[in-house]
Amino acid sequence: MKIANWNIEWMNHWFTPDSEQPAFRTSDQIPGVSDIDALAGRVAGVIKRMDPDVLTVQEGPSRHGEMALFVGDHLDDSYEILGPSGKGQQRLYTLVKKDGAALDPERVFTPGDIDFDKPFRVDIDGNLDLDDYEFTRVPLIVDVTDQGSGRPTRVINLHLKSKFVQNGERMWRDPAERPSFVAQAILARRRISAEAMRVREYLDELLNPDGSLSGVALERAVVVCGDCNDGPGNDYFERHYLTHNLVAALGGNAFVPQLMFRHGFIDKVRKEDNYTAIFDDFVDEIPNRKILLDHILVSPGLYWNLENGVIEHVAYEAEIDTGATARQRLPSDHRPQSITF
Repeated sequence: MKIANWNIEWMNHWFTPDSEQPAFRTSDQIPGVSDIDALAGRVAGVIKRMDPDVLTVQEGPSRHGEMALFVGDHLDDSYEILGPSGKGQQRLYTLVKKDGAALDPERVFTPGDIDFDKPFRVDIDGNLDLDDYEFTRVPLIVDVTDQGSGRPTRVINLHLKSKFVQNGERMWRDPAERPSFVAQAILARRRISAEAMRVREYLDELLNPDGSLSGVALERAVVVCGDCNDGPGNDYFERHYLTHNLVAALGGNAFVPQLMFRHGFIDKVRKEDNYTAIFDDFVDEIPNRKILLDHILVSPGLYWNLENGVIEHVAYEAEIDTGATARQRLPSDHRPQSITF
């Protein structure tokens, strides 16, 4: 089975408003994108080159019917669509190939004691009072079964809270506004930390339901995919304001190694290729910084069955339109990743 993950940039912009019947836009209604059909075709080209059995998608369209249009028109209707999850214009989907290695996909709506649809209590603003907090985008949980072994795998699709601050670069460069930028940036990191810790609670519940560690479900196959808006290493705010690395929080506690999730590809990809996005980092003053925002984590019992894990640069770069303007040439601002086991 091959599981891939991809943040496909603002798919909702490809389609007509929600007040109209689902349809692709026909004119230059996305800034800088003059041919939506060509863009959708290049995104589909990346997916076909990867040929995943399961594909988790972030920044999907707001309506199921819109994703169905894309799958029908550009992917030969070869994938079953589960989702969307979340709200607003960036939603989560999981696509499962109809004739692939995955069988009988089923969406999980009631995951257990940790219910992602319900608010939970955390101190978001640092005032020492607990508040009700809800996920920015509720994770999408799907169970798929491997046709060969009959083994079920739970696939959790995440798009954690963004670290983006509106007008952030201007605020950072203005000494009078920098404190306000820092405050907003730290608030965003507290929110994304809350979401990561809530997912980690759920993973602990899956693998160690009675909390004793005596009955750890080591054979449980769980894959966590998504845009975590965080990567390895310490950024400015982690170094100076003691926020913590979110992927490490998702992975688990080193003092309980039985429950730690392993990264699906980071140690299998060359250092120079270990990135999924390129952004100008105005805080650390690094233009065109290559960063690893997207991740695939696997449960302990599944890790040893991994055959391969890659960032799909080859499939992605094959669909870059070198003759287009800078804004139009890329299939997405994120590169996809995959694992095979």
